[in-house]
Amino acid sequence: MAVSCDQVYALKIFKLALGGLPFELASDWMRKTTQAYGVLDQAHGIARRSVFVLDRQHRLVYQNTAFEAGNRAHYDAVFQVLEDLKG
Repeated sequence: MAVSCDQVYALKIFKLALGGLPFELASDWMRKTTQAYGVLDQAHGIARRSVFVLDRQHRLVYQNTAFEAGNRAHYDAVFQVLEDLKG
């Protein structure tokens, strides 16, 4: 699941524009999740781009609170963690 501070309708449009996604997009319009994970920029009401991976027992197994969308190594690290979880 991916969580964004965008509104639900914007997430639906984003998902359609990509031709679908293999996971759900959830809106954190009230900023509760981003605040709980410590990535909310209170002054601007936006979240820092971050990735958190939880295992099936809901334990945090990976985090990057400075995720750079243009950095391939950041994606590779997430994909490796997901592969490792698959066993």
